[in-house]
Amino acid sequence: MAQAVTFPKKFCDIRADDLTKQCYLKETLVSMAHSPNQLAVDKSTNTLYFSFDFGQGEYMPAVVNIDHKKVTVLRGVKDAFAVAYDTESKEMYFGGSHGIYRYHPGQKQLRRLAMENLDIWWLFVKKRIYFIKFPSLNAYYYDNRTIKHVSQLSAKMVHQFVFDNDDNVFFINTTGLYGIKKDSDEAVLLRDYPRFLGMAMDNKGQIYVCSDDAIFVVSKMVQKVKRVVNIQGVLGLTFDRNNNIIYSDSHEIVRLLQVSNDNYYDTLNNLSLK
Repeated sequence: MAQAVTFPKKFCDIRADDLTKQCYLKETLVSMAHSPNQLAVDKSTNTLYFSFDFGQGEYMPAVVNIDHKKVTVLRGVKDAFAVAYDTESKEMYFGGSHGIYRYHPGQKQLRRLAMENLDIWWLFVKKRIYFIKFPSLNAYYYDNRTIKHVSQLSAKMVHQFVFDNDDNVFFINTTGLYGIKKDSDEAVLLRDYPRFLGMAMDNKGQIYVCSDDAIFVVSKMVQKVKRVVNIQGVLGLTFDRNNNIIYSDSHEIVRLLQVSNDNYYDTLNNLSLK
């Protein structure tokens, strides 16, 4: 009599590029008709904030509790294309055609910063409020009610940028992914293909970028850009408080939960990888 085959209890939806490490289980957090773009997580409450196309070219901020999947539209913000989280103050920032708003979730306080004639494309908060203006796509920061150029990125067209834990700058534009070392103005091309659409820093300070068919991790400034997983249609990404990848595509926001290859089943090829 043939011995019965017992499969592991966990199933693999997406395999990591390096099969010796792990696979990922897909968990849909939000499904919607219009594409969510920029994402940020309040790590203190494990709450995800994102912007989505509300129609007629206006973007609205929304919030979803990752554990309970309840979605709420945040009222009071006029246009909110960009979203960022301040890990020190635990405040959220929203930016769009009406400037920048600061929101304190615990106190439910929302106020617009005193900056006129700003259309915000991208936000990043680290001690200062950094942003990219539209349509110039130049990088600035806000300091004591004054707007100043980010010196390392002056005269550069930038789609998104972040600072790592060592204050090195990474940015993307239509020509590729670049890195600039701290105290330097020289932009080093790290990779010019594929075209990168979004970037984020994980809880450990590691830089990730995404294209329309994959998510990549960037090593330190020796610079290697390594593919993590192949996923179609990725628009943006962030990380929850447990450092799980959260990404968006044209119709949903998904969290990838890591599963060791010691105990999962490959649903794509019907193979046990234990």
